[in-house]
Amino acid sequence: MTNWAKKLMAGTALGGAAALAPASAFAAGLPGSAQAIDPLLAGAAGAVGLAVAAVVWALRVSAATRNQSLHWSEKLAEMEARLEKSDSVLSAHPGLVLVWEDDTESLESGWGSPKILGGPAALASLLSFSKDEKEAKTAPVDRLLNALGALHLQDDEADEPQSLREKIKNLRDHGVAFSGNVVTADGRTIEVDGRVAGGQVALWITDPAVRMAEDGAVIGAFRERATDLHGALALLERSPIPAWRRNAELELVWVNRAYADIVEAANVADVIKQQIELDNSIKKIAAAAAGDRKANEGRAVINSRGDRRVFRIVETPLHGSGDAALGGVAIDVSEQDKAKSDLKQQIEANQRTLDQIHTAVAIFGASQNLIYYNRAFRELWTLDEADLSGRVYHGEILDQLRVLGRLPEPSDYEAWKEKQLALYTEGLSEPGAERLGGAPDEVWHLPDARTLHVARQRHPLGGVMLAFEDITEKVSLEAQFNTQINVQKATLNNLTEGVAVFAGDGALKLYNKAFQKLWRLDARLVDSRPHIDVIIDHLQKSTKEADDAFDALRRCIASKAYQDRQPLSAREIRLVDGRSLAIGTEPLPDGATLAHFLDITDSKEREKELKERNAILENADRLKSKFVDHVSYQLRTPLSTIIGFSEMLDGQMFGVLNDRQKDYIASILSASYHLRDLINDIIDLAAIDAGQLELALKKTDIRKLLESAATFAALKAEDTQVSLKVDCPKDIGETELDDRRIKQVLFNLLSNAFAYTGAGGQVTLGAARVGEAVKIWVRDSGRGLSPTDQAKAFDAFESRGPSAGAGLGLALVERFVKLHHGWVRMESTEGAGVTVTCFIPEQSARLAQQQAQKPSSGADDKKPSPKTAKKTPPKKKAPSRRRAKTKADREAKPAIRPQAAE
Repeated sequence: MTNWAKKLMAGTALGGAAALAPASAFAAGLPGSAQAIDPLLAGAAGAVGLAVAAVVWALRVSAATRNQSLHWSEKLAEMEARLEKSDSVLSAHPGLVLVWEDDTESLESGWGSPKILGGPAALASLLSFSKDEKEAKTAPVDRLLNALGALHLQDDEADEPQSLREKIKNLRDHGVAFSGNVVTADGRTIEVDGRVAGGQVALWITDPAVRMAEDGAVIGAFRERATDLHGALALLERSPIPAWRRNAELELVWVNRAYADIVEAANVADVIKQQIELDNSIKKIAAAAAGDRKANEGRAVINSRGDRRVFRIVETPLHGSGDAALGGVAIDVSEQDKAKSDLKQQIEANQRTLDQIHTAVAIFGASQNLIYYNRAFRELWTLDEADLSGRVYHGEILDQLRVLGRLPEPSDYEAWKEKQLALYTEGLSEPGAERLGGAPDEVWHLPDARTLHVARQRHPLGGVMLAFEDITEKVSLEAQFNTQINVQKATLNNLTEGVAVFAGDGALKLYNKAFQKLWRLDARLVDSRPHIDVIIDHLQKSTKEADDAFDALRRCIASKAYQDRQPLSAREIRLVDGRSLAIGTEPLPDGATLAHFLDITDSKEREKELKERNAILENADRLKSKFVDHVSYQLRTPLSTIIGFSEMLDGQMFGVLNDRQKDYIASILSASYHLRDLINDIIDLAAIDAGQLELALKKTDIRKLLESAATFAALKAEDTQVSLKVDCPKDIGETELDDRRIKQVLFNLLSNAFAYTGAGGQVTLGAARVGEAVKIWVRDSGRGLSPTDQAKAFDAFESRGPSAGAGLGLALVERFVKLHHGWVRMESTEGAGVTVTCFIPEQSARLAQQQAQKPSSGADDKKPSPKTAKKTPPKKKAPSRRRAKTKADREAKPAIRPQAAE
């Protein structure tokens, strides 16, 4: 405006000057003008000119004023339009905006008179918090602020929470801004925000309910997206998957609770403060993602709370502002990793298993390339690993084997090869069909006489799996088996015993012709594999009183109980036609049962005849035994008398005898002693057979026993000019036995050895320990025995050779040793002598042997039967023996004389 006024004044001055110029010029043109001009006239003219200039100036000033007024009017209209737009923008706010001018009157009058901006819906919503009826006539703003002013502001950084009234007062007095929310009595949250702007104080009051109600507007949509964002953030915060966010320097700026749990931190703040990484390698993944500006993945193994866990790490660049440069998540793939590891181990175990089997296995992929083979495959076709390394195809392997002459020789090889490879392409029209089905099994007869069973199957993962089994031996065994079965059938059909095999379910499985003929069964019935119940029903029609035997037969065949499936001994049944049959069963390992039926009609007749003959023989044997016992005891009485009187004569109790008489008496005594020993042997043998001879067992030194026997046998050795040697260790120790009976055994063996050994020969008496037994042997260098004589050497009353006796010596040897639970062994070669060895077990082994024999029925066989017991002479005859003994008997008893050679 100042410039415009200056221009206006300059124009007026120029106008005045222009008005005065003509007058001056007129005055100058007249002679003596200076002197002729009237001062009054000049003054009047000047005044007129000045008036004219003033009028012109006034006109110009009036025009400029009109133009300026018009300009400012336009400016004012523009500013009002802008203000209306600003108010409309503020009115679109879902809350209220209260604006106070900075004036003193407003500060002193309570809430003052702020300008109200915002929508009517927001005002109505906020006024609903004022429920005081006394303030019904109060201004709406005062009612609203009175209702909210007493509430304390939350989310404030102040040490002590202040009310909204105090916050507004500090804002208006000192310009202290604030932001937060207040919670009403009914639990609703109101957002408040106070600011100083352009010398004015603005208070923003927002009701979230109103904001949420404006879903159709742009701001409502924005709020909805913000709500979704906050919901997603809350969901991510509670997610069990560790998540985090980094800034541009790759520092952690946010992590969720799952992240803190994995790193075992107290809270997320400690993780951010200490920059605790899941693993140091994750930063490299983040750096690569930031450098490439695309997502990057990796794998990390983390030990958390004592557990080894595997995570898949994903770092992704974020396009947000601020510190949202990178975001990452850690997906727990421990189960998948374990499953992969288990699958890998399973595959390796399967491959190791396949390498151990004898079936050759090869797997080809969908491209017909070899992807796996086991050791049996390579050995079957005698291929090197170099031949199967690299990318080898199925067709190439077939061509290579054909060139080597190891494949069958078909008439059309190309057609045969195409058939072998057809499984890769045939039947694959439907999706997934490549994982189903297979080709029929084949049998290949190779040029080297081998036979292979070939199985082809589509692999579940694509391709084909082939299995080659060498069945050459199987085919050969099958042929042999069939031959054997045919031989067995022919053998069974030629048996006179009826045989039937029943399966585990009781059905007839196999039978021979004798079974069908024996029971007169129909061929159609037995060929229909009938059950055992059907067979028994037919058998019962031919028998009488055989229900128990058939019930036992049924249980043994059809029952699954162990106690029923026991061998069934031969049970006799009678048929209605008079025949007698024996039934028996035998369980088989495969669960089947073999039943055998034998016609014993003739056997029963023969048995009856044999029983009658046996009774006659037993009676004769009983009479013989009775005779022998009676004669033996009857002979001892006169023999004792003869020996007694002969000893009296030999002692010259009735006078002196000449030499010839002495010789006769000596011969009589020798013959009497020999006869007495024979009678004693017969009595001992009869007592042993009757089971009435008991041993007097006691601890006996083995070496002393042998030396004692050798001492009494030395005279016999001198008479026969045979040397006697004792071979026994000094520390052989003791054993429990009847020394009297064992001496008798040794005397008998030594007598035989001296009798069969010529002059100059040698007899050895020895003993040694063998395990839990003591072996005593007598070895001579005589003429030996033939195998025939050895077989009968221990039989009673069996003797061979010119120097043989009654045949009782070795029989008594064997029986005395058996009474000690021992055994006797003879070894002889003709011309090389004889060795007789007696084995006598220790007491512990003897008791164990007795205990083992108790359950067996054989132990009872040793006890005398009633018939045998009758053979034994009654003990009441023993006093007669004692009465018949003389002084010679008593003197001869301690030193048992050697028996005559047997």
